[in-house]
Amino acid sequence: MINFKNLYNTWLKDQVKNNCKIKLVDTTQLGSLARCYCDIFNGEPFYETWVEETARQVINDYVKADTTIWIPEIKDEVVGFLIATDTIPEEQKKYITKDQDRMRYIEEIGVSKKYRGQNIASELVRKEIINSLQNDNNLLGYRTNAMRYFKKDRKESFESAVERIQEEDKEKRKNGESIIVPELTTEEKQDFINQYISLLETRPDLDSSDSSKLFRGIGLRLDYSNNNGNYTWQEDPTGAMNDRIFPIIDLQKSGYIKTYYNKAGQR
Repeated sequence: MINFKNLYNTWLKDQVKNNCKIKLVDTTQLGSLARCYCDIFNGEPFYETWVEETARQVINDYVKADTTIWIPEIKDEVVGFLIATDTIPEEQKKYITKDQDRMRYIEEIGVSKKYRGQNIASELVRKEIINSLQNDNNLLGYRTNAMRYFKKDRKESFESAVERIQEEDKEKRKNGESIIVPELTTEEKQDFINQYISLLETRPDLDSSDSSKLFRGIGLRLDYSNNNGNYTWQEDPTGAMNDRIFPIIDLQKSGYIKTYYNKAGQR
């Protein structure tokens, strides 16, 4: 179990502790980072279709935008990334309704499949938490896939329906079967999001997001951006029903006090 209050000892597991270096990317590593980007997003659970050229363009855009890019390096190979910025992307601002000027926004985080399970992603987050606190940012925001919507097909509680659908989806993915997403109105989607996020307060184990599982596993307390009582969400512009919800992490509520830390990383 990671002690989330202990920011100045590594969270890496022993298997990689001596070989994995977490650092800010430099220009000589952008090609390796692009290949890692393809490796992560072309594999499960994303199954996208990146090539090195298109990934490199995205990374170049991040560099030009003055984002912070943390990378884990093993044997001179980039095996993951965390990309964060002080500037919430313009297209996301309307969904993030809390203290935008004090928030660090995590654009992307990922670790190559070969190296997962070694707390490398957690270590990337640890580095970014320190960075955020040192720069007086108490809030971390990110976006993550919402669980897919469904219509209950028999008399059951919302909680039991979520459990059932998640188990059915897991088996379908395992067997390579298609998952059929029903058409829902905007109002039905909003109702689903409100119920689902409320359910996660008591059943965080039902969160299907790998990102949220990571942050909860570190011990961070998740809130979600809302507007007049409705939790905010972004419809997937591709139409693939891969809609987004927006968790927010208050570092002070999670046990971190910014005054403990200085630029040298000492208490």
